[in-house]
Amino acid sequence: MRALVVTSNPATTMSDPDSPAGALSDLGCDVVAVGYDVDSLPEDIELKRPSVVVVDAGAHLEVGRAAIRRMREVGSLVDVPVLLCVEVSRLAGLDPEVGSDDFVLMPIVGPELYARIRQLDWRMSSFRAAGRIKIGDLVIDSVGVEATYSGRVLKMPRQEFQLLKFLAERPGKVLGREQLLIRVWGYRYAGGTRTVDIHVRRLRAKLGLGAAMIETVRHVGYKMRAPGTLDG
Repeated sequence: MRALVVTSNPATTMSDPDSPAGALSDLGCDVVAVGYDVDSLPEDIELKRPSVVVVDAGAHLEVGRAAIRRMREVGSLVDVPVLLCVEVSRLAGLDPEVGSDDFVLMPIVGPELYARIRQLDWRMSSFRAAGRIKIGDLVIDSVGVEATYSGRVLKMPRQEFQLLKFLAERPGKVLGREQLLIRVWGYRYAGGTRTVDIHVRRLRAKLGLGAAMIETVRHVGYKMRAPGTLDG
């Protein structure tokens, strides 16, 4: 695993076993440490993208928040998950607007930190393999004809499942209503494009917090948004 650690002391953090960078290094991770100003990113950052960005904020929550904002502005890191390390004394000031994808409390416990990063990597990842499609918290089992979101089974009729699967197989691609109608319902289906809108509305209701995964493209149709492109 490759980790980019943002910290106040990038020159010495690797030698401190109690720091996030030191703990990850001891666990065998490939760690690169940079300062809060994020001015010293490796030149090959686009070729060797990190699996995670770890912001070592400690007691300096506001500084950590500002560092997260800077990292989100780096084009090659825009979809890389961010884990915030913060002291428990600052927990009261932690809110959804901090900008991280998850947080862990200090002092750091190496195996716990690694486990949280792996969990975050799984949650934010996308893959297709052996009849399974995963996009963030959404997992579609094409063979079992079943979909889950955050581990919760989504009960849906076959046509809704086929629509969700068709969108998930093409993340980021805009699909017109006519195209969806033909490809999901078939050439002989006599219904209109309003059918697509109704099924998308039902899918969003079942996805709940994941409803924003299906984005409306005005005057065109819909697309499935990939992890890292969702707001918040």
